[in-house]
Amino acid sequence: MFCPLVWLCSAGSLPSPMPPIPLPPTPCAADSTPRPAGDAVPHRSRKPITRRQRCRITTTSSSSALYAARVLIADAPTPRAFSALFKAASSSSPSPSPSPSQSLGAQLHAQAVVRGFLGDVDNTILSTAILNFYASCREPDLARRVFDRMARRSAVTWNALIKGYAQAGRRDEALALFRCMRRQDGVAPDKYTFPALLSGIGRNRSGGCVQELGAAVHAQVVKSGLDKDPFVGASLLSMYAATGALEDVKAVFDDMDTLDPVVWSSMISAYVNCKEEEAALLTFYKMLCQDITPRQFVYSSLFAICGSMSMLEMGRQVHAHSLKNITDNDAAMTNALLTMYSDCGCIDDAWRVFDSNDIVDVISYNSMILALGQHAHPKEAVELFKRMKFSGLIPDEVTLLNLLSAFNHAGLVHEGLHLFNSMLDIEGIKPSYQHYACVIDMLARSGEIEESMKTIKEMPFEAETPLWRIVLGACSKHGDIETGMKIAEMLFEKEPYEPTNYILLGNIYARLGRWTETENIRSLMEKSGIDGDDAFSWIEMGQRTHRFGVDDRAHPISEEIYRNLDRLMGSIKAAGYVPDTSFATHSTGKNRREESLRYHCEKLAFAFGDLASPSGDTLRIMKNLRVCGDCHSAYKYFSLVTGRKIVLRDNHRFHHFYKGACSCRDYW
Repeated sequence: MFCPLVWLCSAGSLPSPMPPIPLPPTPCAADSTPRPAGDAVPHRSRKPITRRQRCRITTTSSSSALYAARVLIADAPTPRAFSALFKAASSSSPSPSPSPSQSLGAQLHAQAVVRGFLGDVDNTILSTAILNFYASCREPDLARRVFDRMARRSAVTWNALIKGYAQAGRRDEALALFRCMRRQDGVAPDKYTFPALLSGIGRNRSGGCVQELGAAVHAQVVKSGLDKDPFVGASLLSMYAATGALEDVKAVFDDMDTLDPVVWSSMISAYVNCKEEEAALLTFYKMLCQDITPRQFVYSSLFAICGSMSMLEMGRQVHAHSLKNITDNDAAMTNALLTMYSDCGCIDDAWRVFDSNDIVDVISYNSMILALGQHAHPKEAVELFKRMKFSGLIPDEVTLLNLLSAFNHAGLVHEGLHLFNSMLDIEGIKPSYQHYACVIDMLARSGEIEESMKTIKEMPFEAETPLWRIVLGACSKHGDIETGMKIAEMLFEKEPYEPTNYILLGNIYARLGRWTETENIRSLMEKSGIDGDDAFSWIEMGQRTHRFGVDDRAHPISEEIYRNLDRLMGSIKAAGYVPDTSFATHSTGKNRREESLRYHCEKLAFAFGDLASPSGDTLRIMKNLRVCGDCHSAYKYFSLVTGRKIVLRDNHRFHHFYKGACSCRDYW
């Protein structure tokens, strides 16, 4: 059995070197490329490329890099100039898919061989640049062939190859190289070696003994005296967070005892990865108390936290702080800010962030289209999609998925099917499983249960259990007991201890008034020891989050909350509200079923918000599960009798209530 602790520290050698890479004797690219009429031919000069030109090459794009390559070859280049071009090609080819930069790099490699630049003993800089290029293209085997031909190797060379294998997900080969650095070439690992290794461990968590392997590398870090280095320490934090070892994360952070912003930023990211949102916010607060300036990705992480927890006031404070400390625009941070405001129910603020963004990319459009769909603005989502295409940006599969989701939320089945059926022909994107799932949800939600079942059978993927649950939920909504029972029986067999399957079937019986079958489902769950998820709602008020469960009386002002709720229920009944007892879950009498509906968690949260906030203020309330139909009806009347705007977010979408109506138009 593989034991990383022994394997990492044991003696050994590199695997057998690969055969030499066949390099085609390609003629000079500048001479062989036909030029169209009128194309300016660079003046041939024997002067080597200047330092300023080299600096320009390293920051160029792939298209201008091609032009720079032609200029370089025409000007009798030096090996150092070739190195600069390889660096440019590496920076513009971060993905494994073929790109013009990869083709350019291969041609440059051939030119370097033809010109004899790789035949000298002292070719370490150029060979390392070529090796790094192949590694950045996720081609570590090609990088290894260059590596095996090098007469001398530096730490930079070893690090580039190790990083290449790690980024390609080939952890064991990266570790094999690490073991042989010192033994084969006498090269000691440095502060750039360990981050490459640790990223490979964090990225590839398959294969067992992951935590032991990470600990073994950590031991080597300490042995090398680099445990206090911020760059290495940040990588250790990320690795332990990726493996879920939160206690080890805390231990590494405490041992470093540093004020370096990179380490503190990594600690916040580690808490986010481990779902410790409150600890991440507390670390941010401590960071500010020590006058450490946060980096941009820290703000991105905090915006994500505030959005997921619906902490609007905290999010606004973090936003204000970022405006004081971050001068240059960052697309990732801006997109996270947009999503935060959307997740907190502030779609207008999300729009303002989008419109003020100087760097609008595909992700920006995707985020905004998703937000518009969640907030029941399908027409605006379509207009934004058209605006995106007009701007020259190419939609990706996420764009179309978000647009399909917008149609789904609004019940625009015809529009959704048209988009789905034209994806490949018009947009050149083949539908994925997620696209099929969205269309099946769209059909089932609209009552086309039979058509959704037909689509499941015809799609080129095997339906997973969450997709079957979507159809089962639609059967509950539309009272299709026959199809619902068939799906439920199949789900019981596949997932006998998943509570949602039982609850959805029980809801079908309850909606049809078949209370005996409803109680039988409940009894079966109790006998099997299956507990459903408890429903709870929360509201942010006075910089505090107040949480309520069903029939919850734990709040300090519980008596006042219940009195206000009773008053509100009387007011909305006088305005025309009628309790929908089909959403009750017990087979008690009608009056008892009405009473069980009265104290649902979302009603308690509203009663508290109405009591604690000035009249006319907008209330933003969140729920961990889907809002029930009776509470949805009650909220419409709450908005009517109180004159408030209410934003309710459940686990699926947003509902904006005002003057007795909801933005979803009773379709959700």
